[in-house]
Amino acid sequence: PSEADPAPHDRSLLDGWLISRLSAVVTEVRSELNAYQLTRAYRILGEFVSEELSNWYVRRSRRRFWGNTDDDDTRAAFRTLWEALRTVCLLSAPVTPFVADWIHRGLTGKTVHLEAFPGKGSADGSAEGSVEGPAGRDESLEREVEAVRALVSLGRAAREEVKIRVRQPLKRLFAVVPEGLEIRKEVLGLLRDELNVKAVDFLASADGLITLVAKPNYKALGPNFGKQTELAATAIRALSEAELQAYKAGDPVSIEVAGRTTVLGPEALTVEEESKGELVVRSENGYTAALDPTLDEALKAEGTARELVNRIQRLRKESGLAITDRIRLAVYGPEPIRGAADDHQDFICDETLALQFEINDSQDTVDGYDAVQNVTIDDMAVVIALSRQVADGPSADPAGAGAQD
Repeated sequence: PSEADPAPHDRSLLDGWLISRLSAVVTEVRSELNAYQLTRAYRILGEFVSEELSNWYVRRSRRRFWGNTDDDDTRAAFRTLWEALRTVCLLSAPVTPFVADWIHRGLTGKTVHLEAFPGKGSADGSAEGSVEGPAGRDESLEREVEAVRALVSLGRAAREEVKIRVRQPLKRLFAVVPEGLEIRKEVLGLLRDELNVKAVDFLASADGLITLVAKPNYKALGPNFGKQTELAATAIRALSEAELQAYKAGDPVSIEVAGRTTVLGPEALTVEEESKGELVVRSENGYTAALDPTLDEALKAEGTARELVNRIQRLRKESGLAITDRIRLAVYGPEPIRGAADDHQDFICDETLALQFEINDSQDTVDGYDAVQNVTIDDMAVVIALSRQVADGPSADPAGAGAQD
């Protein structure tokens, strides 16, 4: 850390979100510790480190750490991470004294056990002694990112259902969020990136996306209806969507079988959601994500290019190349592979740090490369070859090669 690091209000929204979540975690951990609830306190901290700090912030900021953005943004990313790690050390010191002290000494050169515990009672309320104060909570931003993460989880589940990998771009996502929640443009960009969709459209409700379907429970119906169980099951299947909504909400719903009206018990049926049309829909806790799985030729080509990048990055890693090493690259394969590589040549070169890129259907020159690998992409045989190449001029931007992690 230095005085040249951007102030919290000058950092990105992602930094602001982490600082806000850090402030919330400090408050929650202190509250649980004051109530002598050690397990709750450190479960909160552990989940923050695992899910929010590591799986979300660090993963989303990797390009910033590699220097892909301007100097101020890189400084902001490192400073925010430093503050988060230092605060985690302060919070965890009472239960992991040796590890917390080792990390804190690496971050600051000082022992953690002579520092003030973060939160109320810190010396000045600054980021150095606490995460509260000017760099504290932004609950609106927290809610927006929470909504994005919920939609990402649902969208990935939808992708898995239709077996479309995340590297394959999709045209559109339709989303429903709890009433009154608005997501700003910058946060919405995270959603598009995470789900790899070109556009996101928000709907007022999921009524046009899903339909409710009743599934009778024969084991529960049998004792009540006996020989008329099948008639009861047919009546249940004929329930309207409004009746199924009421049943889900716990309101009384009845059916008529052979002139007898019976109120359905809680075990009589299950209410399932089915997608309307070609959309793949997932809903949970007031959030709905509906993916359009339709692929045109342009989307398929971009997906192939992204798959090529992934395989090239793996070969880079297996070849022992540093993330900053420039390469000479060749791809040999059938026309769909060559077409995708040619259409997205700049993207592939930027991502893999390729100074030269040969695209061909012949492998006559493959012996001139240091590493060669045969792979299969979309059931097509592809050969990837690369060699380390010294770049002329300034050192290469390492951002592209990082995906080999």
